[in-house]
Amino acid sequence: MSAARDEPTSTEPTIAEDAALARELADATGALLLGLRDDTGPGRDREYRGDAEAHRFLVDALRRHRPEDAVLSEEGTQDPAPRRGAHRLWIVDPLDGSSGYGRGGDEWGVHVALVVDGALVAGAVALPARGELADSDTVAPVADSPVDDRRDLLVTISRSRPPVELRRLAAVLPVRTVPLSAAGVKTLAVVDGSVDAYLHSGGQYEWDNAAPAAVARGAGLRVTRLDGRPLPFGADDPYSPDLLIARPAVHEAIIEALLR
Repeated sequence: MSAARDEPTSTEPTIAEDAALARELADATGALLLGLRDDTGPGRDREYRGDAEAHRFLVDALRRHRPEDAVLSEEGTQDPAPRRGAHRLWIVDPLDGSSGYGRGGDEWGVHVALVVDGALVAGAVALPARGELADSDTVAPVADSPVDDRRDLLVTISRSRPPVELRRLAAVLPVRTVPLSAAGVKTLAVVDGSVDAYLHSGGQYEWDNAAPAAVARGAGLRVTRLDGRPLPFGADDPYSPDLLIARPAVHEAIIEALLR
């Protein structure tokens, strides 16, 4: 028997398989949340139940499909010990934008992402109330184009926490802000061309931006911190200070303006 035949065959899923699973689970969790929304009145009870039930459903599904993998969920334990050094780590936000969900709005979503050896490799974002679903493997590529000086740059920002860097950016580039809630909503607005960039400061967590970052990268967008450094994933402390998502030409122009 040849040496090649003696070598063990890897049973680890492919990136495409992991992206498909992320999409499937984000979609299924979103369907659960839509059902709960329709069966409950608006308010804190809907919000809290949504967080808890989506977390339980999504984490249980990951345990069935990927029993050897570690999981970091916003609604789970924040103790880093169970995930420290994990080869494969799922980072999930079972209900991103829970307050909007509780009120009955449509700016909320489900995030499912996978990090392998500290590198973000796959993810999916579902926006169930908007009928939108995207994953890092099948998302359509976004064509790059230069910044058009004849029109304002459309930048989506947090409704509740506008970034302090806006004043510095607006001093260099013509900017019009588009406030939205939920990181997935803002990211898919860049992916579908509704806005030019998503800029955030003041802090997030890995579950907020991992899946959106994976989908954005899959579409050919650039995803970094506001100083151009890469986002951290798989750290003991999941805090993530700031974020910029944009097509390459816009990303370069914004980073250059912010670093002046």
